[in-house]
Amino acid sequence: MRLRPAVSICFLLVAVTANADDFSSVEDIYVVRSLRLSREAATPFCAAERTGFRDARAEDHYNFQVIALDPESGMVADPNVKTVGTLRACFGPTDDPRISNFYAEGTLGKVAFQGRGECLTPKRDYPEPGANIHRCFLDIGNLPAGYIGGQLTTNTVTSKQSIGPTSDPPGYVQPSIATIRLWKQRQAN
Repeated sequence: MRLRPAVSICFLLVAVTANADDFSSVEDIYVVRSLRLSREAATPFCAAERTGFRDARAEDHYNFQVIALDPESGMVADPNVKTVGTLRACFGPTDDPRISNFYAEGTLGKVAFQGRGECLTPKRDYPEPGANIHRCFLDIGNLPAGYIGGQLTTNTVTSKQSIGPTSDPPGYVQPSIATIRLWKQRQAN
């Protein structure tokens, strides 16, 4: 497929005008691994008054880990560089068995937050038996002064061994690679 010149020019303009100073003043973007440390039956932390949904079934604890990327390819070179945050999450059923309610409170660096959303399990036993893929999101709020909101999205693989860094079947970075965008109040000029 060949790009038309107008499209190429548009990409060039975006590349020229988008620089680090433009985005750093209005948002903080993190790409981290969430590493599940524990899963247990839901405790009173997962009460409906906090989560916004009833019948929470599971409560998880995670660390957020910095990942290292190969600058030439963008591939993950090390999924476990350093712990930079934590997450405590609650999960509960919905009317659709492929979708779970998702609530979390966490920290990323010095920023505390909470969020509500859901997780979708589009495929089980994929990409091989014993592995499952999920995608989750949180609408983030309750942020420190200066922030107006945010969003967390995940690309997740779970396995028969759901706790810790080693998957079963082996070889998967589990459970999630998460992207978190936190939007700031724009400063008056």
